[in-house]
Amino acid sequence: MIALLLAAVLDLASYRARVERIDALLARGDQASAAAQAKALLADTVRWEGEDLSPDAWTLAPIARGEPHRARLRNLLDALAARADRTPRVDRALLEDLRARAERNRPAGGEIGPLPAEGISFVVQVLDWMKAALRWIGHRVLDLLRWLVHLFPTGAAPEQTGGQITGTVLIGVGVILALVLALALGSARRGPVPLAPGRSRPPAKDEDPLSRTASGWEERALELAREGRAREAIRAWYHAILARSYGAGILHYRRGRTNWEYMRALSPAIAWRPQFEDLTRRFDVEWYGHRESTPEALSDFAGTARDILSSLGGRT
Repeated sequence: MIALLLAAVLDLASYRARVERIDALLARGDQASAAAQAKALLADTVRWEGEDLSPDAWTLAPIARGEPHRARLRNLLDALAARADRTPRVDRALLEDLRARAERNRPAGGEIGPLPAEGISFVVQVLDWMKAALRWIGHRVLDLLRWLVHLFPTGAAPEQTGGQITGTVLIGVGVILALVLALALGSARRGPVPLAPGRSRPPAKDEDPLSRTASGWEERALELAREGRAREAIRAWYHAILARSYGAGILHYRRGRTNWEYMRALSPAIAWRPQFEDLTRRFDVEWYGHRESTPEALSDFAGTARDILSSLGGRT
């Protein structure tokens, strides 16, 4: 009750000034004072364009607990600065600064692309057969020469003995090559070697964010989670956000764009932009850095993804 009585209603400028004060305290290393300021600010209300809003708990709550996240705080200040300027004028210096900062903080990532096929091509298979056949031929020729040395009498003429050995070797090599050719032709008629059981290639539909609606991706993520495929479920949640953003006109699909290029294309005024940046970083770690993901990583990723989808609203 006392906290409610002491709560203040702040305009956007006052809210921004309080956040800047917290940022300055953290810059001086005074986490205790910053935590007290953040805790007090969380009890206040921000009035903007006739609406009463709550302060950004996603950014301020960790500071109040003594676990500051400076990147989130800087993103909040950038968003407040963008909202304060409602004129059509474009601040080129601010845009360049945001672009440079994003480039410095951007980890290595990649675009969502098709997964490599698990099968072995016919050409590679034939080359492997040829290598094995040549090794086998070499061993057999040596065995044949040893056998022939003991087979022919030592008193035979050198020219006659050499001709017999050469003819026998050529006949043996011809038979072996004919067998290898027959095996290769038989494999060509059968077609490519099928994949090993249990290692079937994932559906190509899962590789394209536009192959399902956002709701379809949410259902696919839940289905994959039930099957214990946490890493693929994380990708499905990420695709759901992309599909919903395409449908809302917030992002525009362009072939060859990376995840981080989509993230930088988001306006700094979008409230969930920091959460999407965090998800993009976690997606890169789970999809490109791990062979399998843990259920805990999936649960944390899915919770943040649901928050963003709820902010976007609608079912597309």
